[in-house]
Amino acid sequence: MKKFLFAMFGAVLVLGACGDNGGNDEEQPVNDGNNAETTDNAADEGGTYDLANGEELYAQNCASCHGGDLEGASGPNLEDSSHDEVRAAIEAGPGTMPADLVTGDDADDVSAWIADQ
Repeated sequence: MKKFLFAMFGAVLVLGACGDNGGNDEEQPVNDGNNAETTDNAADEGGTYDLANGEELYAQNCASCHGGDLEGASGPNLEDSSHDEVRAAIEAGPGTMPADLVTGDDADDVSAWIADQ
């Protein structure tokens, strides 16, 4: 059953990445040539983050509790969460969430990716 759910999540993630921006004229992520991307939201937080790494880490470590679209499942909804809020939660591990599930630059990348969604 877990394999099926993981496969379904992967399919949804791939299909979601293939969609258009729905007429959204917001600036899209910019690649600086070092596989690190920045967005308006990430830049507002004062850094350049690897959003592709953040997305991958979210899928591996967070989506099972927070959902594929950040809508929440056994963990809370993360939609409209700021980089700082997510980063603090990753460090502290509120509720049943383990502290420091990801650390360092990886935690920053996940936080930036979530804030950018």
